[in-house]
Amino acid sequence: MNYVADAAWASLSPIETGSMIERTELFQGLSAATVEALQQRMTKRQLAKGELLFNLGDPPDYMYFVEAGRVRIWTVSAAGAEVTLNVLGQGSIFGEIAFLDGSERTAGASALDRSVLQLISRPAFDAALDNDPQLARNVIGFLCERLRWVSHRMEDAALRSAPERLARIIVHLSEDYGRDSEDGLRLSLNLTQAELARWTQMSRENLNKTLSRWSTAGLISQSQSQFIIHDLQRIEDIAEFGDDG
Repeated sequence: MNYVADAAWASLSPIETGSMIERTELFQGLSAATVEALQQRMTKRQLAKGELLFNLGDPPDYMYFVEAGRVRIWTVSAAGAEVTLNVLGQGSIFGEIAFLDGSERTAGASALDRSVLQLISRPAFDAALDNDPQLARNVIGFLCERLRWVSHRMEDAALRSAPERLARIIVHLSEDYGRDSEDGLRLSLNLTQAELARWTQMSRENLNKTLSRWSTAGLISQSQSQFIIHDLQRIEDIAEFGDDG
C-alpha cells in the first residue's frame, strides 16, 4: 500500500520521521549528522487492525516507533491465555529489549487499531551508536526507565488488589488517550472486556462487578468500548490507596 496516496491511512495524522526523532527522548542531544543518518535509514510499515507484528520467540530485526494508531504488547500465561502488558500510542517506542541484546522476542505485538510504524534496523542503530556517544548515554537512561516500569508492574501484580490494578491501568490510559468532553474524560479503549480482564489479571465477573460499583458511585460510565471518567481524582485515589467498596 502506498503510504502517501492512501487517504484512509493518511487520515491517521502521522508524525514525520524528522519530527519523531526530534521529539523522542532516546534521540535527544544527538549530532546533526547522526540524526540525518537515522532519518535516511528509517522505513515504514502499515498494520491493519488486529494484525500481528511479531510473536514471542521471533528474531529482533527492528525497533519500532508508533507514528499513528495503537499497538498492544502482550505475552502468554502459563495457562496459555494472552495477557496484555501495555497499549502504546503515537510517539511510543517498543521492541527495544530484544533489539538491543539480539535475543528472541519475549513478548508479542499486534495492532489494536490501523497503525503506521517507523522501523529502524540493528545495523543502522549500531552505526549510530558507534558514531555518537550521546546515543549510548540515552540508551542507558531509556533502559533504566523501562526497568522502573517493569518493577512497578511486578509490584502491581504482587501487592495490589484487583480494583487497585484496574484503577492504575485506567489512570495510565487516561493520561495517554483521555479526551475532555462535556460529560467528563472520555477514554476510547477498543479493548474487549476479556482483554481488559486479562490485562488487570481479574476474572470477567470481578471486573464487571467493580466497574458496575464504580458506575453506581458516579465515578465512571461505559458506552460500548468507551469509558467516561467523571471523577478521575477518586480513581487515582483507588489506584494509590485501594477501594473500600
